[in-house]
Amino acid sequence: MTAYLPSPGTRRRIFLSLYSAVFATMVGVGIVIPLLPRYAATLGATGVWIGAIFSAFALSRALFLPVFGRLSDDHGRRRLIISGLCLYSLISFLYTLAGSVYEITALRFIHGIASAMVLPVAIAYISEIAPVGEEGRFVGSFASSISLGMSLGPFIGGVISDYLTMDAVFHAMTLLSLTALMTVFFYLPDIPSRPVKKSPIRAIIAYKPLRGPILYQLMYALANGTFMVFLPVAAITIGKLSASETGLIILVSVLSTPVFQHFFSRIADQFDRYYLIAGGTAMIGTSLLVLPEFAGLLPYLSAALLMGIGRAISLPAMYAVVAVAGREVGHGSASALVNTTLSIGLIISPLFSGMVMDLSGTPTVFYIAGIASICCTLLFFRMERCEETVC
Repeated sequence: MTAYLPSPGTRRRIFLSLYSAVFATMVGVGIVIPLLPRYAATLGATGVWIGAIFSAFALSRALFLPVFGRLSDDHGRRRLIISGLCLYSLISFLYTLAGSVYEITALRFIHGIASAMVLPVAIAYISEIAPVGEEGRFVGSFASSISLGMSLGPFIGGVISDYLTMDAVFHAMTLLSLTALMTVFFYLPDIPSRPVKKSPIRAIIAYKPLRGPILYQLMYALANGTFMVFLPVAAITIGKLSASETGLIILVSVLSTPVFQHFFSRIADQFDRYYLIAGGTAMIGTSLLVLPEFAGLLPYLSAALLMGIGRAISLPAMYAVVAVAGREVGHGSASALVNTTLSIGLIISPLFSGMVMDLSGTPTVFYIAGIASICCTLLFFRMERCEETVC
């Protein structure tokens, strides 16, 4: 099928406008994530409700991603992104008016809907304009806007909260959302979507080239969820580290991904993508396995750096596989499917890991996540051989 490919200048304009918008949006989201539990506690939230506040976001994303992915393929992406950013801006402001745990939970649910309208659709937009053979460079470089924004957001939010007020944090999120909206509204051109044969959701789920990305997202949810949720527990009880040292470890892990991701985005177009996914996954699994075995800041920083680089190697290759598959089933549908898988994994993973910790202790959580990642590594190598032999 023939696709509309914009000129290099238009392609650059699309990339920069979407990169800036997604970066600003993710900084805004990251600003409030580490502060929401404390804010919810001031409203009387119990531990269960704090968990519900975070699960509501992932749940709405999982429910609405397939819907918006198909809509973006059928009716265009620019209007959907603009609508999502309008909703982002409104929700960001409404946080300042919330007076109960129930209202915060409802806002997080709607916030997840807005996220489903923006991030996967923006990735689908970039996949649409990626030249054949350069999917890794385009989509992998673009995806760094997500991790870069999320890594800077918590630090900015902490500074604003310490020196101003919690309402000021929400106002900053509103301002960033409006900035993203204006960037897209004035600078993002609209291009026709690639014509694809309409397939039912069941057929898209069963589409073989998407098996690898689906498996990767499930592994990523378990591995990254284990690291981000249970690292503070392990760092204090096993590593004998302070709260500030734990924050530094998380910063190194998150920030190292976008720092190295631009380089590995180019590598993703030069080497077998499943080998890169497998290699990055092996690094992630290794970092989880070794982390509970040591104490002290340096070993934990080394494990965090290894995990960040592992993500930087595997993510661009995974997104490139999705971009290629999207040419057959629709970029919006393909992007929505793999992101839905991630959302489902992020709902299940903390609950599963929490049960493991209660039954067997914190180290076992990391061992299980690490072993699961290594097993996925072997499966990725198998998938590569299957593609070559059309198994």
